[in-house]
Amino acid sequence: MRETPAALLMDFDGVVLDSMELKTQAFATVYDDEPRARRDEVLAYQRLHGGVSRRAKFAYFEQALFGRAGDVEAVERLAARYRELVYDQVLQCAFVPGAPEFLELAHERVELHVISGTPQEELADIVERRGLRRYFRSVVGAPTTKRDAFAAILAGRGLDAARTAAIGDAMTEYWAAEALGIPFIGVAPAYTENPFPPGVPVLDSLSPLPDLLALR
Repeated sequence: MRETPAALLMDFDGVVLDSMELKTQAFATVYDDEPRARRDEVLAYQRLHGGVSRRAKFAYFEQALFGRAGDVEAVERLAARYRELVYDQVLQCAFVPGAPEFLELAHERVELHVISGTPQEELADIVERRGLRRYFRSVVGAPTTKRDAFAAILAGRGLDAARTAAIGDAMTEYWAAEALGIPFIGVAPAYTENPFPPGVPVLDSLSPLPDLLALR
């Protein structure tokens, strides 16, 4: 960007915490009794739609992949199993390289907002317990979608989309930003495949962000 943005809309898993892969593998564990080919489809969908809520994903998996009803009771049971697998791990996992330093530098210069597909109450608890709450003007989780959250923050804070930037590790955030005219920066660790189209700036850590965003 040619000038420092007024605000950053940041995903959480895979952007702040290096938790995306452990969450991805948890979906495979939930469906451990299913055929390998179906579990591979689950993983492929999760990697492309990382920012979608787990309940929406389980409803999709049950109906589209496994031909089951995907009723509320079944989805809640699956979501509870998933939370059991990931919650403690997320509290203990490493940060994305460069994230702590970036947050410390950026939060006094730019509005930071975290928007995640993690359920709201769980997200707020994790952000608080990881000692991160002081960095963010708002913390928004599911069931609010990324696009709705981005739009609400722009409107509520009186932000110009062109003077805002979104940072995410999945196409969910990219699509939301593109729809609203928000410049987008992707994050894709070296051990993962870059999911973004050509022309999107993609980082493997947050270390280059201060210079990219003209923060220093």
